[in-house]
Amino acid sequence: MLQNYENTSTDNLIKEFANEEISFSDVVENNKSEIKKLIDECTQRIVNKNKIFFIGAGTSGRLGMIESSEIYPTFGDYTFIGLIAGGDSAMTQSIEGSEDSVSAGIIQLNNKGISSKDLVIGISTSGNTPYTISALDDSKSNKVKTCLISNISKSKYDINIELGVTKEKILGSTRMSSGTLTKQLLNMISTIAMIRSGKTYKNYMVNMKPLNKKLIKRSIDMISEIANTDLKSAEKLFECSNQEIKTAIVMYIKKISYQKAKNLIKDNDGFLSRII
Repeated sequence: MLQNYENTSTDNLIKEFANEEISFSDVVENNKSEIKKLIDECTQRIVNKNKIFFIGAGTSGRLGMIESSEIYPTFGDYTFIGLIAGGDSAMTQSIEGSEDSVSAGIIQLNNKGISSKDLVIGISTSGNTPYTISALDDSKSNKVKTCLISNISKSKYDINIELGVTKEKILGSTRMSSGTLTKQLLNMISTIAMIRSGKTYKNYMVNMKPLNKKLIKRSIDMISEIANTDLKSAEKLFECSNQEIKTAIVMYIKKISYQKAKNLIKDNDGFLSRII
């Protein structure tokens, strides 16, 4: 049904755009088993230090690029790699025709040294984008685990997640409902996989990389709270531990040296909860 939006009041437009066809909880409920499989596959590759690729064109590609770029500062991990049709410049501008290439995605994956131990997550709301689908098909033929996130699942890959959006408010504008649901989904999958890989303690970001003043302060606050010590002592621990939050906490609680703390964390697969 066509909508006469240009003659609709702003108040009514807000109401209309707030009323989504499908909620994120619907997506999760409808794809629960497939989402769990994807999280398990991601966790396995984080632990084994393999690679996980997000690959897509346009909005889908940008969402994968954003997700992968945010993992390192939050969790100190380089497992996730984003690839977009048209290359990095497509993050800020449209690269016309790039999504129609059936070879570009395959070339990008090969340039990143893809192996059979890796995982390729294709994001294509239509499920038909040549750049994305050809990369997934090539990966599958080479025994690489594959996942497709789309609005209409084709059930041809190892994991298939169906968003279920049938019509955007602005027809064809997949940056809207499809994009929002994709962002939520990627965020949940990567975060839970990081939790399952020992990158957090309770709900603290203990693998966070202190890349600026704000994050340095947050790191010291975390050490103080978890180790139950004052901020001055926490700051000293932060510096003595090479600015490594988990190491600082283990050093203090176990009363051991930096190297012994590092070894203890490694022996426990990075899980702080197994040590303190």
